[in-house]
Amino acid sequence: MRNCWKLILSSALLFGQYFNCFAQLEAADYRSEAYYMFPIKPGTQNTLAGTMGELRSTHFHTGIDIRTEGRTGLPVHAAAMGYISRVAVSTSGYGNALYVTHPNGHTTVYAHLEKFEGPIAEYVLKEQYRLKTFELDQSLYQGKFIVQKGDTIAWSGNSGSSGGPHLHFDIRDEKQQPLNPLSYGFDEVLDRTPPIAEKIIARTLNEKSRVGGVFGQEEYRLRRIGNNYKLDRPIQAIGEIGLMLDAHDKLDYSRFRCGINTMIMEVNGTSTYEYRIKKFSFGEQKNIYKHMSYEDLYKSGERWHKLYVDDGNELRFYSSNKNNGKLYVKEGDQLTVKITMIDTYGNRSHVDLSIEGKLSKPLSNQWVSGINTDIQENIMIISSPKSFDDNLSLNGVPLLPSYITASSKVYLYDLRKDLPKLMDVGGEFIPLSFKETIAPNKSYTYYSDEVDVYFQREALFDTLYFESNYISDSIAKNEVWTVGRTTVPLRKSIKVELKTDKDYDRNFSAAYFLDGKTPYYEGGNWEKNQISFWTRKFGDFTILTDSIAPYIRQVRVNSNDLMFKISDNLSGIKDFNCYVNDEWVLMHYDYKRALIWSEKLNKNKPFNGIVKLIVRDNMNNETILETKIY
Repeated sequence: MRNCWKLILSSALLFGQYFNCFAQLEAADYRSEAYYMFPIKPGTQNTLAGTMGELRSTHFHTGIDIRTEGRTGLPVHAAAMGYISRVAVSTSGYGNALYVTHPNGHTTVYAHLEKFEGPIAEYVLKEQYRLKTFELDQSLYQGKFIVQKGDTIAWSGNSGSSGGPHLHFDIRDEKQQPLNPLSYGFDEVLDRTPPIAEKIIARTLNEKSRVGGVFGQEEYRLRRIGNNYKLDRPIQAIGEIGLMLDAHDKLDYSRFRCGINTMIMEVNGTSTYEYRIKKFSFGEQKNIYKHMSYEDLYKSGERWHKLYVDDGNELRFYSSNKNNGKLYVKEGDQLTVKITMIDTYGNRSHVDLSIEGKLSKPLSNQWVSGINTDIQENIMIISSPKSFDDNLSLNGVPLLPSYITASSKVYLYDLRKDLPKLMDVGGEFIPLSFKETIAPNKSYTYYSDEVDVYFQREALFDTLYFESNYISDSIAKNEVWTVGRTTVPLRKSIKVELKTDKDYDRNFSAAYFLDGKTPYYEGGNWEKNQISFWTRKFGDFTILTDSIAPYIRQVRVNSNDLMFKISDNLSGIKDFNCYVNDEWVLMHYDYKRALIWSEKLNKNKPFNGIVKLIVRDNMNNETILETKIY
């Protein structure tokens, strides 16, 4: 392939003319002319590790992940003529990334690169030295770095948050909305395999609904028949029901679970739900928490498509949705459900099942120990052993079991009626952690003696039954503030202020999120006896002190290379700077390997003299390593 990076006047003028002529044309105008070249080994069959629309833990995948033979260093080619409009270098996210804008108004993105090639590589290196920083993110003006279709612009890698060597490739429209790269007809990717379904999940959506006789959700394993799937026995349900599907697409010769771009659900022959993902805005990404079941994602890592539009979901992928895809099942109803799944290449498969309107005997055999509480939608669920004989009341109002299973009694309480603060179990009073009911469409601040929480407008997807608690452990000598329920997602960040009367060293103490027993640095600013920080997570928070400086281990130090291992015990690496005879040296950083290594500005000038590496953590603890190159 060409590697022609000649910035000559005639090319720039011609390029400008292309922009003027083609800026208004749609993507479909280019597909038949193979406007875009496959960026890795073009003309050779390849496989993907991910596709656009795939469900990730925090977002919809925006492009395709092109496999690179399990290694780094493959040439990355410009997919079409254009100019490099942005370059970014980061320790996380896309890592090393290039953005190329094309005459049709689209931008292609090449991410997780090992290194750049040609004039852009020289420019980035000089900018890193000029600014004395490894991380960089710059927009570049039109015509500065013109590329031709097929030019080698970089080399594939594993930088940033990549989980293995590959190239992430996006195509974005003029509004920077991701488009589906596979809709541009790349022959390098072969897909004759229809989407795969594994389980259907039926979920109750109000207090009076039941699935299999219980409130909550039930999973049903699907049986494969050729390329299609069937549920052999009917789902017995009553009331307002939502279905969820555990399904994914699979491309030929690939083991990876990829995204399904179209799903259609028909009930008794009428379309009730359609999901078609062609493009989306980055501002919509957090709505994935409502498209999936966030609670199941958090508890088990499962990523299920809801086949209904949940409250607070503002995605624009849905159309022709009767009752937003929610099913209303009456006694005696016989519903025939067909779910059609279609991938980008038009491969189809479908799921057939039926729903019987029947309030069946509860079959759940889940063993319950003591009194357990949970929340689904607006309903508080209280379960106890079947042998439980004591009276149970909330805020002084007696409750009767809503139903009894083979092993437990289940009580349901609608939180919209009243927010319970106290539960009476046979004369034993148990305080509950509910504090406030908070609406999603306005800003609000919750105040207490232990914690203040500020909710900016639209921080919430739906009405929040806010819970908070505080525990001070005199033995472990720590404090834990519970702020909300971990299974509830946030659309925007909230500001949390933890109040304490403990004697923390304010210079080395910060807030941390507790995921189980593992602390994650949140940071924060101290003001008198409180520390405040912004977070996008509900859960448990604590204050920890980090006065231990980062660790440095010398790996290789010579006239050509400097390489070190760096790590920190708690708050994490904040920054690092390396000098040779007081001259700053660029150090690349791969946090996955805890490794930093040098790149010279002048390749012909050997390192010589005193090497000084300074590494700081987020609490400004500092370690300095000095050595000498003779």
